[in-house]
Amino acid sequence: MLVGLFLASALVGVVASLTDRRALLVIAKPLTTALLFLVVGVPRERFAWLIDLGLLFSLAGDTALLFRSKNALLIGLGIFLGAHASYIVAFSSVAAFSLPVGITAVIMAAVSALLLRRLWAGASGMRAPLVVYAGALSAMVTTAVAASTTSAPLGVSLTAAVGAAFFYVGDASLAIDRFDRPFKLAPLLTLGVYWLGQLGIALAARGSGG
Repeated sequence: MLVGLFLASALVGVVASLTDRRALLVIAKPLTTALLFLVVGVPRERFAWLIDLGLLFSLAGDTALLFRSKNALLIGLGIFLGAHASYIVAFSSVAAFSLPVGITAVIMAAVSALLLRRLWAGASGMRAPLVVYAGALSAMVTTAVAASTTSAPLGVSLTAAVGAAFFYVGDASLAIDRFDRPFKLAPLLTLGVYWLGQLGIALAARGSGG
């Protein structure tokens, strides 16, 4: 029921963004992210506490990104770095590093390099923050994969890796929309896929036992 409520709120947020209903988006966007705290449940282990901390940063970042100014974007990036750092620490705390994880790290580095190359011309004045942010995103995906393949007692399901990958796609889409080529259905990726990614991470925390 909680997941259904979250998905319904996310759908409202995506439609509000697509149809430029700003008043509705201002309500639906932070509400959707806040509902993820209910999905995680009451945290009892360090892993779930760190995921909740990441969600708190995400909620603040989503609120900042309701504004389209350059300063708002910089503030949002800074806040979301806190979210990624929380997730990276959480995933690393239960991770099992292996050859597939190393391959994932190489792939993510290559994908991020290609993405930055595409964004470079249009990101004047924002290049350094984007490089740092792309590095954090890549590290989050890599550690999520490591956590999802762990054999430790506090295991994290595959939803962590899938969620982190969706988060990456959502943020990459936002960067392309802002700095390269705006596209009409961007909210389907920048919000819809992003929220599915966050849902995967929240479910991983819930599945870990809290």
